[in-house]
Amino acid sequence: MVDTLDTSKLAGVRDRAVLVVGFALGARRSEIAALDMEDLDFNADGVEVFIRRSKTDKDAAGRKVHLPYGTNAVTCPVRTLRASLAELEEHGVTSGALFRRIDKHGQLGRAPHGRGSADGRITGQAVDIIIKRTALAAGLDAASAYSGHSLRRGFATEARRAGHDQIRIGRHGGWKDGCPTLAGYMEDVDRVTSNALTGVGL
Repeated sequence: MVDTLDTSKLAGVRDRAVLVVGFALGARRSEIAALDMEDLDFNADGVEVFIRRSKTDKDAAGRKVHLPYGTNAVTCPVRTLRASLAELEEHGVTSGALFRRIDKHGQLGRAPHGRGSADGRITGQAVDIIIKRTALAAGLDAASAYSGHSLRRGFATEARRAGHDQIRIGRHGGWKDGCPTLAGYMEDVDRVTSNALTGVGL
């Protein structure tokens, strides 16, 4: 999906960061849209991202999620975030909303007719549109079925496929311990990778 984006343009840099960071966090679309530049704390090992509020965080205590450097520069969440911040700084933006609206002329701005927040922050619906549009551009099977939730589910299933346990995956992505939805994602992977017939001698 990221290969379809033109990162010589502001929108391409933003959309790549939305996809990569959303996947890396296992984030809900509302959490992606709510990120501020101040929520990022870079260090030698990667970046700590502060999720200030989420669906399951009733006390609004927030949680920190560590994102390490990736092995692929194009999909590395740390380098992708740095590129996005550098692009915003070139446009005179150094604080506030991380992911912002971009008009048809490629300029940062508010939505038509003054809709949306005054700081130009994208909405959860915009995250959904970015994902659908990019999936279609990539020619993925059932691309029209992709949505804002696809990054979150994709993170969970790929993390499980990589051998990580359900508790670690759940805490990274902000699922409650024992969440039946997450357990369902795990089962989707486990029935292939840990099938009960494996090793029985058929």
